[in-house]
Amino acid sequence: MEQTVEIPVTVRGVERSFGGRVQASQYSLRFLVDIDGTEVVFERDDAGEFRAILPEGFVGKAPDREVITAIIEILELI
Repeated sequence: MEQTVEIPVTVRGVERSFGGRVQASQYSLRFLVDIDGTEVVFERDDAGEFRAILPEGFVGKAPDREVITAIIEILELI
């Protein structure tokens, strides 16, 4: 069962909020977050750290690294 979440972050002094979905994935949770029109998957790697994965075949400008880092910081609190 999917659940929706809002992830509030502050980047360079600007408050933003990103919508996402939570999915159960094997033994952990995956977060599918819409960052400026690109759905980025956040999941834990083998070391237990969050990683961001862009969609397969993604072409274009990657989401801002500071935004991704700020989202990971929030997800680590969950």
